[in-house]
Amino acid sequence: MSSRMMFCLGIFFALVIMALTSATRPFLQLDLWLDGRDAPVTAQANALSPVIACVNRIDVQWRAAYDRYKNPQPPLPRDQRWLKSLNDFDDSDAFNVRDIQRDVCGQGLTEKLELLAWQPELARQTNEYVQALTHVTTTIAPTRFYREASFVSSSQQPSTGELAAIERVSQEYIGASTALRQSLLSLDAAQRPEQLKLIEARLGRDIHWYLLAYMIQARETVDVLDEAMKNRTLTPKLLADTTAKLQQAWNRREPWLAPRTGGFQNKTDAARDLWLRIGEPGQNYLEALNTLQADWHNHAKPERLSEDYYAVTRRYDGLLSHYNRLARASF
Repeated sequence: MSSRMMFCLGIFFALVIMALTSATRPFLQLDLWLDGRDAPVTAQANALSPVIACVNRIDVQWRAAYDRYKNPQPPLPRDQRWLKSLNDFDDSDAFNVRDIQRDVCGQGLTEKLELLAWQPELARQTNEYVQALTHVTTTIAPTRFYREASFVSSSQQPSTGELAAIERVSQEYIGASTALRQSLLSLDAAQRPEQLKLIEARLGRDIHWYLLAYMIQARETVDVLDEAMKNRTLTPKLLADTTAKLQQAWNRREPWLAPRTGGFQNKTDAARDLWLRIGEPGQNYLEALNTLQADWHNHAKPERLSEDYYAVTRRYDGLLSHYNRLARASF
């Protein structure tokens, strides 16, 4: 047996032994090293990915559940509208937050960040978030959380002590999640243009470039509106201009949606499948923006405009959940 063959066999058996002994750290180091050779931003995105996945899959629905808990509303009638709302989010098959926590928010969430020795403050915030999440999920019973976003079932009547405990851990969670989300948003926003540049330099403006450019524009749209709402600077013109930019980014998908010609699945096919997967939620997002614009133009009541704006943010969150679900599996 040649020395080269012996070396390859040695590497193979070493990898098998590490896998059998759950020695995941060397695999993570290798993963980050390979990404780092591609580009520093690739390794950084790899380290951020598990943290973003955890927050994306829990925080939006948790906050919706908390809002329903603090502001009870009669249940929606079990009609077509209710059935359609069950498809608004597609980020997990889990029905409650404990299942999602076990899946993606457990121990080791910050291991890649620590191995990369990058953003130690973010690692600290993430660990605080996981601790606050654990406090929430061990205090509040995991009822049917994900689809209908509620803390407690209609048959439950928490005691005074339980109500106080729910509020205490909820405020702890909100503080931890807000701090983590603010840090993640700035880091993620800074990485996306760099990733676009890498794609364009290597592949040109191909299907991957237009897909990422659209998701960046979708994020920028909701960010612009959110900032303008906070500062009371939102105008019909700003809304129209922002919506038009999103529509342009959306329209650029059309040339890439031609049917496959057969053969093995490749990365281009995976990107096309992702474009198709977000077809309905992407259209719903644009429709929500256009509805807000039309109601504003028709001088709708503030309550109606508030509902429209909530629908815009919910549609964006739904779009992101559909995108993330398939993107995690394909890329």
